[in-house]
Amino acid sequence: MQSDGRSEVYVLYLDPNRRNEGIGSKILAEITTQQLNLGATEQWVSVQEGNQKGIPFYEAKGFHYQFQELGYANSTHENYINLKFKRTIVN
Repeated sequence: MQSDGRSEVYVLYLDPNRRNEGIGSKILAEITTQQLNLGATEQWVSVQEGNQKGIPFYEAKGFHYQFQELGYANSTHENYINLKFKRTIVN
């Protein structure tokens, strides 16, 4: 939980050999249930710019692009961009 009503999914990785089995959807559903039980009404996720597996996944789950920011762990010579997405969640 980030603040009252605001939750975030920090990392959700899946073995590429296990794609299209519904595993990512089940993991996200479980995380969402936990966050709803903690009082979340909106859910945020960061996806690295150019991640053509993650971006369509989250968009298919109802996340909408909000803004971009420099990656958290960038060193002085790195310019990774994170795209921030948000969706409303309800019980």
